[in-house]
Amino acid sequence: MELRQLRAFERVVALGSFSRAADELALSQPAVTAQIQGLERELRVRLLERLPRHVLPTAAGEALLPYARSILNLEEDARRALEELKGLQAGTLRVGASPTIGSYLLPALLGELKRRHPGVRAIAEIRPTHDVAAGLETHALDVGLVEAPVDSAALSSQPFRNDELVLIVPSGHPWSRRSAVRPEELAGQPLIVREPGSGTRQLVEERLRALGVEVTPSLELGAIEAIKNAVAAGLGVAFISRLAVQPEQRLGILCAVSVEGLDLRRPFYRLLHRQRRPSPAVAAFLDVLAEASE
Repeated sequence: MELRQLRAFERVVALGSFSRAADELALSQPAVTAQIQGLERELRVRLLERLPRHVLPTAAGEALLPYARSILNLEEDARRALEELKGLQAGTLRVGASPTIGSYLLPALLGELKRRHPGVRAIAEIRPTHDVAAGLETHALDVGLVEAPVDSAALSSQPFRNDELVLIVPSGHPWSRRSAVRPEELAGQPLIVREPGSGTRQLVEERLRALGVEVTPSLELGAIEAIKNAVAAGLGVAFISRLAVQPEQRLGILCAVSVEGLDLRRPFYRLLHRQRRPSPAVAAFLDVLAEASE
């Protein structure tokens, strides 16, 4: 068994797709398929079940998977040990962030890391909270920064700063001239929301439900900038992070409006895998994060 074969096998299982695994490994799909086939020939078992829209491990694949991950983790630990000997003249940081953090906080954090340690290579992935958690659980990511708590025995979660969601409306909206609106008034407004699984959407729906308000989204968008543009175009109202709306507020394009009795303060969370020792690059990033949170 070769490491490249085990890596291809583990990624195909984790992502459920040959094409997605090929993209992540920077290989062609035929190359990934050839590596899996070579591994199956050597072991004389079928490891994967190819379904029309998904790939699942067979019983043999399920048996091999924890060993493959252990071997790959040992390889990564060996690389980290050698990186420690070289200090931070080299090293790689793989950080996953949910959209608000990835768009409005992470660039400055990575910029400071790069200023202190120019040799560190940073790879950032902006994903929904549950995808960031999954990336950490499968060791595809080193650290995660997310907008909602994560229920995972494999991960440690620690708040690192506070945030607040605000209701935004276009500058010409009747609510833009009001200091606050009542929660029940939201029921009559088209509400633009993030994708399912978004920590922002989950928090808003839970807090509104606690006030007895049920809202039906009129439009679902996966990008914060798209949501802001849709609100500015008069397609509805939305809840987003106060961080994200500050530029448009300064320009007079969007307005933030309070909702009576609705508390949308929340912490941002830093995620790490409990069983992995942070590499020097990860430790350096955590130092930058801690200082930025003071």
